[in-house]
Amino acid sequence: MPALIKSSRKLEGRELKRILVLMGPLYLANLMSVGMGVIDTMVAGSAGTGDLAAVALGTSVTVPIMVSVGAILNIISPMLARLLGAGRESRVGLLLNSAKLLSLALMLVELVLLYLGSLVFPCITDSAQMAHEAALYVYFLMGAVPASLLMRVVQGCWEGYAQTRPAMVVCLLGLVLNVPLNYACVLGWWGFPALGGAGCGLATTIVHWLMCAVLLGMQVASHRHRRVALQMLGFRRYGRVGVVRRIVRLGLPLGVASLCEMSYFCVVTLVIAPLGELMVSAQQIAINVSGVLFMFPLSLSVAVSIRGAYHVGAQNERRFSALVRAAVRLMYVAAAFLMLAVIYWRYGIISFYTDDPTVTATAAKLVVLCAVYQFSDGTQALMAGLLRACHDTAVITWANIGCYWMLGFPLSVILIRTDWLWPAMGPQGAWWSFIVSLTAIAAIFVLRFRATARKVFLRT
Repeated sequence: MPALIKSSRKLEGRELKRILVLMGPLYLANLMSVGMGVIDTMVAGSAGTGDLAAVALGTSVTVPIMVSVGAILNIISPMLARLLGAGRESRVGLLLNSAKLLSLALMLVELVLLYLGSLVFPCITDSAQMAHEAALYVYFLMGAVPASLLMRVVQGCWEGYAQTRPAMVVCLLGLVLNVPLNYACVLGWWGFPALGGAGCGLATTIVHWLMCAVLLGMQVASHRHRRVALQMLGFRRYGRVGVVRRIVRLGLPLGVASLCEMSYFCVVTLVIAPLGELMVSAQQIAINVSGVLFMFPLSLSVAVSIRGAYHVGAQNERRFSALVRAAVRLMYVAAAFLMLAVIYWRYGIISFYTDDPTVTATAAKLVVLCAVYQFSDGTQALMAGLLRACHDTAVITWANIGCYWMLGFPLSVILIRTDWLWPAMGPQGAWWSFIVSLTAIAAIFVLRFRATARKVFLRT
């Protein structure tokens, strides 16, 4: 028995090491992606308050659409890893070629949605100038759609092979280029036309195309991946439709779940809006802090989906179990550290956003609740990654729809604006509804994963 325990601990240690190697570059890449959004905000703000407002209005349409449509392709890396684990590398080219064809179809869907989204701006603002500039921002950003979707396919290939550093390198390049391009397009530096806030959209498009070209170039230049890259760039005649259907069946729930989550957080902010600018500002600060904190569980989720899918493909239940134990311990240790760190340094963190003492006092209460929900958020993200590894994604959609929109949203309205359950809590009510929703989702995912994990290794 001691020998078995010792062997189990060694396996957990190896899996923990593999998780950290995979997620480290992913974590840095995600932080740099967030940094690009911060740079857009800073440069637009330097151009003027109207430009900043136009960019904020534009991103309220573009971010949910681009993230949710692109999330459908997030299933590629665990699908590829599962093929490798099963010793079926010969089918990788077919998978990627099918994903490329799907990305072309998704491109058309995304472009239509973005155009329709740009038509709503005159309905939500009385400023014709702001509506025009926000629409122009969306039009410029539409040029990034093909590069963004193709890059997800190429990135999925690298990640499926458990190589996450290329994405980190490309995101670093994007972050570095984003600064001068924003100043050039927004403020008209170096002979560029001064486009104001809308220039952020053009800068983002240029950066996305450069990032896509570099990532694809790295794949073609790689001795190991050159054959796969050429297969993806070519066209295969047979089996494409069936593989595309499988990608859609597994990936569509991820896109729908992402849309449910993002729209939920956005709509709750609209419920707070009538309470005044102070409350909205405090809420926005807390949401931003939450977004940065989520980069850790998100990166961990992607890492375990890749590693777990490989073990599922290889039908190695022992290594898979060790992976789960190592990931759970890492997640809870990280969640505890993040919670304590944010609570302790909350005023210092908030000072980066505002020096208004009234906003700071309100935001501090929200940030504490944001810190508390790291356990629920981390659990649901980790379990979602493990479910993706097992190719069990339908539950992710239904859990998000039910817990966010049937439970969380009505609860948020009640807690924020009414005295039905508790004296009206304002923005704090929103965060209590987030905690309840995420805890419910985490519980559903845990129960579902336990059932799925028992079945998946019985399949041949």
